[in-house]
Amino acid sequence: MRVIAVIRKCTEYERDLILSSAENDDRILFFDNEKEMLESGELHNIEIILGEPENSTIRSMDKLRWIQMTWAGANKYTSVPGFPDNVVLTCASGAYGYVISEYIISGLLALTKSLFLYREQMKNGEWYRINGNDTLEGKRALILGTGNIGQETAKKLKCFGCYTVGICRTPGREYPCFDEVYTAEYSDEELQKADIVIIALPGTTETSGMFDAERIKKMKSSAVFVNVGRGFIVNTDDLTNALQKGLLKGAVLDVTDPEPLPAAHPLRYMENVVLTPHVSGTTWGENRSTRKRIIEIFCENLKRDSRSEPKRNIVDINRGY
Repeated sequence: MRVIAVIRKCTEYERDLILSSAENDDRILFFDNEKEMLESGELHNIEIILGEPENSTIRSMDKLRWIQMTWAGANKYTSVPGFPDNVVLTCASGAYGYVISEYIISGLLALTKSLFLYREQMKNGEWYRINGNDTLEGKRALILGTGNIGQETAKKLKCFGCYTVGICRTPGREYPCFDEVYTAEYSDEELQKADIVIIALPGTTETSGMFDAERIKKMKSSAVFVNVGRGFIVNTDDLTNALQKGLLKGAVLDVTDPEPLPAAHPLRYMENVVLTPHVSGTTWGENRSTRKRIIEIFCENLKRDSRSEPKRNIVDINRGY
């Protein structure tokens, strides 16, 4: 018998999905949040959690052996030393590519078609053509990160006529959605060719500060920069300076460092920047399609766990993803 805790508020349909994937003798405890779990008196019985318990909670759980996250990024746990060796951590990679790739496309189109400037016209009662409207067709898009988000973005960009180039960590894999794929040592060379640069990388010690002034200078002044990875991958001051000096055409930023930016930060007031508060992936309560994919990953892993098979999306704590 397994004791399983779900610490995310679920619909009846979502509960039924989870229950249908469990063994007959499993005990599944549904809580709306971690606080309810802590107050339940079950903490020392629970073996499996769906959700993101605090590190202090994890350390107090005697029988915990597996956490299935509802997030794709795991740096809540990988960035803090001391995660228990006996606890398997799996993430929700594969659930967010659809919605985040839509965000990327919408941001690029908004800049390319000057939609925010026309929105200001509408509010001000003005009516005139803005010079510089462009198209995505024929653009070379460099996507750093060839995981689910990178692949889904490449697929959508190809529908708009973009030429897609991916940067991956591990050579040898095939990625049909990319026209070309290179390993990380070719990043700087490819940056010089790209019209669009998209960061879809996890936040790790290796990627922290990866985009500084020197690397940004390698990009075309006509390039648009997109970050949906982690804010600390990019040096915010260096990116701000580059945009102020016209070294980049624009930016789409769902993540920043710090987060949120100070109220008076220049990035908040630039016409060529789309800035959003870390919403490209949406949270658990906002998108049922994403939630369904997360639960399907959890249900698949529940079945694998019952058969003692390797789970999907196991996070390497040392590598950070």
